[in-house]
Amino acid sequence: MGAVDIEKQAPNVARMRILGANVIKVTEGDATLKEAVDAAFEAYAREYKDAIYCIGSVVGPHPFPMMVRDFQSVVGVEAREQFLAMTGELPDAVVACVGGGSNSIGIFSGFLNDPVELYGVEPLGKGEELGNHAASLQYGEEGIMHGFRSVMLKDELGEPAPVYSIASGLDYPSSGPEHAFLRDIGRVKYDVINDEETVDAFYTLARSEGIIPAIESAHAVAYAIKLAQKMKKGSILINLSGRGDKDMDFIIEKYGI
Repeated sequence: MGAVDIEKQAPNVARMRILGANVIKVTEGDATLKEAVDAAFEAYAREYKDAIYCIGSVVGPHPFPMMVRDFQSVVGVEAREQFLAMTGELPDAVVACVGGGSNSIGIFSGFLNDPVELYGVEPLGKGEELGNHAASLQYGEEGIMHGFRSVMLKDELGEPAPVYSIASGLDYPSSGPEHAFLRDIGRVKYDVINDEETVDAFYTLARSEGIIPAIESAHAVAYAIKLAQKMKKGSILINLSGRGDKDMDFIIEKYGI
């Protein structure tokens, strides 16, 4: 795990260690998600006879994107069933945040064959300048990284560019290949939300509904708020991909209460 993310998500790291995990700090490069994946691949290459490589996002070489999508699709299947049971109809729109893209591809998979608008929300971070965001589907180009071909943010040498997001789970310079496909065929609309909008949505949901979302998920909440204002009527299903317990210390320190 990147050293920056270990600090930002200290409560989660503490839980993992209490449960017996050995959390290895990665300090190379930007010391965030990409570097953590780099280190995991390197460790597996050295120890493949005695280790198993697992990843929680829809990135990496086949079959990992497919495996993670299929596991995450349980969220989409159950959300669809529950929404129909509660309302008697399908939502007009489904919104989820996108970094590597696991939570979003999971919930989207439950609605791909339905007349439902799907929105993937990437982190615009501090702005459009390269290095200030992690919106690969908005600003990237075709490239190969970590054993898969998709859309990625590149530097002037064609290598993965430095990225930034307030959310540790979204600061990755590419997105899963299925997201790139869904973007290209127009089935999913991908857009961006910046840090300020994300933090506002974090507090809005917490104080209006008593739900503290993960900072990653707050990107989707922020976009859904804007989408609702545009739609005027209808229903929006937001995928809250995580709890904000892990982010509270960071948010309080940086933004107060």
